[in-house]
Amino acid sequence: MNAAKPKGTKPAGTTPTGSAEPGAGVHDLADLVARNEIIVVAGAGGVGKTTVSAALGLAAAERVEGDTLVLTIDPARRLATALGVDIDGNDPVQVRGGLHAAMLDPGPAWDDLVAAVTTAEAAERVHANPVYRRIADTFVHGNDYAALGWLADAIDDDRWGLIIVDTPPSQNALDFFDAPARVESFFTSPLLGWLTGTGGGSVVGTAASKTFATFADRLLGAEFFGDIVEFFQLMQPVVPGMVDRTAAVADRLAADSSAFVAVTAATNEVLDRMQTLSAELGERELRFDGVVVNGVEPDVFADAKVIDVAQRITGQSSTSSPFNATHTALLAPGADYVAERATVARAQRALIDDIPAQRVVTVPRLLDAPTTVDALEELGRTLLGE
Repeated sequence: MNAAKPKGTKPAGTTPTGSAEPGAGVHDLADLVARNEIIVVAGAGGVGKTTVSAALGLAAAERVEGDTLVLTIDPARRLATALGVDIDGNDPVQVRGGLHAAMLDPGPAWDDLVAAVTTAEAAERVHANPVYRRIADTFVHGNDYAALGWLADAIDDDRWGLIIVDTPPSQNALDFFDAPARVESFFTSPLLGWLTGTGGGSVVGTAASKTFATFADRLLGAEFFGDIVEFFQLMQPVVPGMVDRTAAVADRLAADSSAFVAVTAATNEVLDRMQTLSAELGERELRFDGVVVNGVEPDVFADAKVIDVAQRITGQSSTSSPFNATHTALLAPGADYVAERATVARAQRALIDDIPAQRVVTVPRLLDAPTTVDALEELGRTLLGE
């Protein structure tokens, strides 16, 4: 990673979510882009998290030293759609200028991780095992673990001045922190050691193990059971290096050179999910460094003069309409809409003012979501306060 950026310190005034004074603080993310090497974007599904990640990447690419990489761990292909590029596999694809993007393909990422911590010959034997192939492609939490291995490669690459990580929806957003421990626990369980003869106290060769092997042969087939045993035997010397490498990345994400940004909507339900995610971060002694509230009613619906005219047209005010009867009748449907959205805007503003974060950026509700690189870049400039 680029060593030119300040490390070891967070921007002055940054406070954990939950401790900042609501309604006060910085209203852009420019300093997070300038002072960090990794930005993790998290949030509930359907709130525009991937769109924000892409937009932030486009804006950041013009400002950071070195290239910018946006990596999505989310299995959905929203990043490729948002950026209008064909992203296939783990190799970064150039989008525009210094911005590159990649979408995690967990199988090849597992292969790369194994290859990074053992010899070429040993990696080839692991890759050839059919049980490994199945686990690498479908292992529960495998995406999280593969993402850490992929991030390790990206962090080691000096070309990236900034890496933006687009996480899965909030219920899985922080699983990569726990992935190394899960994998280590799985591959070092006493049962697997007992079956494969790789753990202390193994009873391989005893009558009990022979009885189990005979039963497994009948149930699974001798070849498949043999593949299972071979797989775990092959993985025993590889797993410690994999765990060390991925645990180091998880630690890097918790370091001062990384920041967390939440994307949410201005509704009670979605904000409650964000607060739950914030609490999970807090358990790791981390916090959201910024919050992006998407889909906020445009400022016109908070304009007192606009609201006054709408209320006068609809008869909700003691003051009469400023227009004649014909024009008032024609304008009434539009005025009803303005009054309705003004009510929503007031409720949203009350919720936003209560968000306890130092940096809160609001993004207006748009008739059409940004679907072009130019539109995303414009959104990115908004996020950076331009």
